[in-house]
Amino acid sequence: MIKTDIKIKLKLIIILLFCSQSLFTQSAEWKEAKNKNGIIVFTRELKGSDVEEYLGKVELEASLSQIVSLLTDPRACDYIYHSCLEMTVLSGSTQKSIIYIRNGAPWPVASRDVVTERTLNQNPKSKVVTLRFQKTDTVMKASPAGVVRTESLVSNWRIIPVSLGKTMIEYQAHFEPGGSVPKSILNLVITNTPFNSLANIKKAVGEGKFKDTKLEWISEFE
Repeated sequence: MIKTDIKIKLKLIIILLFCSQSLFTQSAEWKEAKNKNGIIVFTRELKGSDVEEYLGKVELEASLSQIVSLLTDPRACDYIYHSCLEMTVLSGSTQKSIIYIRNGAPWPVASRDVVTERTLNQNPKSKVVTLRFQKTDTVMKASPAGVVRTESLVSNWRIIPVSLGKTMIEYQAHFEPGGSVPKSILNLVITNTPFNSLANIKKAVGEGKFKDTKLEWISEFE
């Protein structure tokens, strides 16, 4: 009986080790793609996709409420999100809503659009705020003529308190654009989208936009 138990435990250990190694090999390491003006962009390959995942980071002197207000501003499409042509709230509230997004692309590539579920939440212990966009098929909206529907999209904005009045912003995303897109254009999107979006936030913070805003549901770093 004891020997049988030992054999079972050994088998479980071997299975766990194998699974750990498999997960490790499936997750490629991040590599630095751009580093300028305090903004760093990393990319990495994802198994089963020809499109790399990206992660952008910047640290700013700003409150959590200020950054969340910038990202959820109804006019943010015009001055925050890179290549954004339209961002419309179809239903819901600030913390959970359905958003239609249409993004431009360099010629001759057609614009892309997507219907997403946007969720906002804050971890009560760490105070990290996460803003998540994910493609959804629960609400349909037809694409305008000449616009291609994005096959998949998952993006996460993490607003992380570093110290009093200082915040780290991480913007991580992966998408499948659908249709035919030259690799050279994809490479531009993967580096320019996070870099320019974070640069736009940095500029807005420098201009003091939403500086004195205090959102009731946000708990600030103390």
